[in-house]
Amino acid sequence: MKPVFKVMSLASHPVDSMDGGRGEKLKLINTALGTHNVDVHLNRLAPGGARGKLHHHTKADNVYIVKRGVGTLTVEGETRSVHEDDVIFIPAGMRHSLSNLGDEVFEIFEIYAPAGEHFDFVLDE
Repeated sequence: MKPVFKVMSLASHPVDSMDGGRGEKLKLINTALGTHNVDVHLNRLAPGGARGKLHHHTKADNVYIVKRGVGTLTVEGETRSVHEDDVIFIPAGMRHSLSNLGDEVFEIFEIYAPAGEHFDFVLDE
């Protein structure tokens, strides 16, 4: 499939539920648009939802852009709070997990590159 140009509205975009009641995900840019170079989605983690699983990506770099709220991020055993307007870069191969342990919805844009067939999710727990 050849990549296609598209303008989307977050307010009217389809929403998918995340596993384990963690929250919801809006899949924005991915192979459905014909790209294997980048994946972009918006995660809305529910307050007190299930914790994210410790994992890594073999080839894909990962970027989080915090839109709203406070999350708990663990990277290679170091845990810290991340807040609105934080931009986080996690190089390929680094073990990480992200959770919302707070009382409000935690929203992040998540970007992977490369994506598509080059993307993997390797569980580390």
